Amino acid sequence: MIREAVVQALRLLWAHRMRSLLTTFGLVWGTASVIFLVGWGEGARLTMEDGFFRAGRNMGEVWAGKVGEDFSPAVDRRFLWFGMQDVEALRQRARLPDLVGAEAWEMLPATFGQRALNLDVRGMDPEAVAIRGVGVTAGRTLSAADVQRRRRVALLGEKARRRLLGPEGRLGDRIRIAGKPFEVIGFLEPVGTQLSRDRMEIDDQVWVPITTVQLNWPSWWTDDAVVTKVIYRIPDPRLLDASKLEVRAILADQLGVDSDDTEAVGIWSALDRLNQLPTQQSRGMLFILAATTLLVGGIGVLNMMLDAVHERRPEIGVRLAVGARRRDIIAQFFVETATICGLGGIVGAILGVGACLLLAHLPMPDLVPIPVLRPGIVVTALVVLAVVGVASGVVPAWRAARVDPALTLRMD
Repeated sequence: MIREAVVQALRLLWAHRMRSLLTTFGLVWGTASVIFLVGWGEGARLTMEDGFFRAGRNMGEVWAGKVGEDFSPAVDRRFLWFGMQDVEALRQRARLPDLVGAEAWEMLPATFGQRALNLDVRGMDPEAVAIRGVGVTAGRTLSAADVQRRRRVALLGEKARRRLLGPEGRLGDRIRIAGKPFEVIGFLEPVGTQLSRDRMEIDDQVWVPITTVQLNWPSWWTDDAVVTKVIYRIPDPRLLDASKLEVRAILADQLGVDSDDTEAVGIWSALDRLNQLPTQQSRGMLFILAATTLLVGGIGVLNMMLDAVHERRPEIGVRLAVGARRRDIIAQFFVETATICGLGGIVGAILGVGACLLLAHLPMPDLVPIPVLRPGIVVTALVVLAVVGVASGVVPAWRAARVDPALTLRMD
């Protein structure tokens, strides 16, 4: 029974080749569209996450401002700053962050041979380096000993290395930062375009021990070892809001200000911006668009099968007259519809998967979304195709089962 229905479906396709081509094209294009567009939406989401997290995944950034006007008269709104003791207090008291680091920034002139330029010099501790998550392509990273001994050693970002050292630069070279000699101990991995950054991108930065910055370029307004920014990492993005409350409460207590004063202790995370982007809504719209294309293909199959029922009424009447049950007729037309949809779906799946794989292997500009191919996406496309196939087969099968054998046998 099933084999005969499949053969009949193939004969139907061959007998009406042009109509069959146009009908199956709708199914092929619709199935490929579901796979490609849903995969592209997932790729866009991952690309956005990558762009925002290149400066540090699940990272919070904290800076000291000044006492808010709601918490102090205007004349008493003093400026605030963090010191290393505040960082240590946060490490000891905070429970939600799994890592806390400190950074001190300076824009300083750097020279090597005949080259000279201003660079973003970042004083870092090992925890801050770990939070940023940037490895080295050569040499080594900053160590706790470098920080403790206030060594004049430097890690160069990719662009900073090319601009300052040139093609002849290598590990062990000595550069001068604001006139002071530093040894190049490593080259940072290329990070690329960042969707979240402070001042300059990591590729343009030079990383040195934080204590070296604090010793050689101290702040003029205090004798404290000033920390420009405290950064921390949380193990789960869902802890973002709770971690902000905890971190602000601890650091506000350290500074002697109100824990609700967001001007005194400012906190920002790339997760804030990422959560504001309508990535889920965009993926849903792409799915609806692709599913609609597949639905149009299903309408073509519906029309084709209705024509087949009309043309084969004498055949259906004869089968019913010689003892075929109506459910056999229904099953036959369902199998025929499923065969047509299956052929279109298989070709469409091959086309959609092939397009995703092709784009994944082509050289693309930085942060251009590439479709992500996952088994669940293909399964989703096939499920949608199955639903469309069932819907396309209901009406033709019902029409075929209602054919009156007596009338068809009297037809000339």
